[in-house]
Amino acid sequence: MFENIFKGFSFIKESFSLIMKDADVIKPSFYSIFAGAFFTILSVIIMFLLQSGLGSGNFFYLFAFFILLGNYFIAYFFTGMTAFLVYDYFKDGDATMSEAWAATKKNAFTIFYLAIISAVVNIILGILGGRTRKDRSVTGGFSGMIIGFIEKAWTVATYFMIPAIVIEERDLKSAVERATSIIKNNLLPIGVGEIAVGLVTGFLSVIGFVIAIVIGFSLATVSPLIAILVAAILIVIIIALSMYVTTAYHTCLFLWARNVEDAKAGVTGTIKPPAPIAGALGIS
Repeated sequence: MFENIFKGFSFIKESFSLIMKDADVIKPSFYSIFAGAFFTILSVIIMFLLQSGLGSGNFFYLFAFFILLGNYFIAYFFTGMTAFLVYDYFKDGDATMSEAWAATKKNAFTIFYLAIISAVVNIILGILGGRTRKDRSVTGGFSGMIIGFIEKAWTVATYFMIPAIVIEERDLKSAVERATSIIKNNLLPIGVGEIAVGLVTGFLSVIGFVIAIVIGFSLATVSPLIAILVAAILIVIIIALSMYVTTAYHTCLFLWARNVEDAKAGVTGTIKPPAPIAGALGIS
């Protein structure tokens, strides 16, 4: 267990070093946060302005779904850019924003379809989860575990679908098959890595949030506005780094799975992740 956690720290260290080598890889994570926040705030304002005139509860739920769908699309779009930038760096030694934007924009409709499915899945699981939380029996607890597993499995699957869509230009059906194949054939390293990187990322995020809050409180005596601004900036940086690390990890696994398949097929000259990152993932 501790060995796996150390691997998580190792990967995060290497992924941070990648930012130092090419800062473009982190940019889409910041864009995602700002675009998502702007879209949500604007949508909520419009929703309440329109609701007073249209009034019905159905309108509220429809618009809420629209907001959820929009946030999924924004998150997936910029995740696709990050995945392509990581791929581009490993391929050419230089992550190019214009190429990442072009590749993601070209496959925007497929990403949108994936966002629709994720929004529907999220709603269904949310409804089922709400029912299980009301059920205090053993059956309810077991059902909650199953729903949590499905939710996690779908989230992990999307992290492999997005590179398949953006990097390999697959349609949604093919991307689902691709993600399913990768997960099925690499279940152990994926499972171990999910636990290791997830634990370490969560741990560092909590520490980062605590530091941001402490700094904010310490500056409150000087100026509440400055305190809020500094704390907000630090929190945005922490969230962006967490998003980037998660995407970089899954993209590395995606590229590694491609290498394994190409090696079995006897193909040479494949794109290989840097050795330190492969070592951090426990892949020799």
